[in-house]
Amino acid sequence: MQFNNYKLKAARCLKGYSVEEMARRTGIDVHAYWRIESGKTHLKVHHLLKIATVLEQPLTYFVEENEMPTDLKDRVTELLILLDRLDDKAKGQYSELIQSLESVCVT
Repeated sequence: MQFNNYKLKAARCLKGYSVEEMARRTGIDVHAYWRIESGKTHLKVHHLLKIATVLEQPLTYFVEENEMPTDLKDRVTELLILLDRLDDKAKGQYSELIQSLESVCVT
C-alpha cells in the first residue's frame, strides 16, 4: 500500500482550500504540508488522520494498492483537477480524452 499525494491535492482542491489554509486547518507547518502534498516527504500517521478529518475523506481514499503504474494514475488525477477548472466549452473538448484515460486506469 502506498500514500497517493495526488489524491491529497485533488481532495484539497475540491474543498477549495489553498495549501496555506490546509496547513492551518491541520495544524501542520505550511512547508511541511507542501512537502507532503508534493510527495517529497513521508507522511506521518497522525498527519494523515488530521488531513483525512479536515478533507472529510476515509483514510482508504489516500492509500492504494499498486495495481498499475502510479505515474499514470497520478497524471489522470492531475488532469481531472485541471479539467474541473476549465469552462464548459473546454471541458467538452477534453472530457472524451479524460474518459479514455480513466478506462485505461480501471483495467
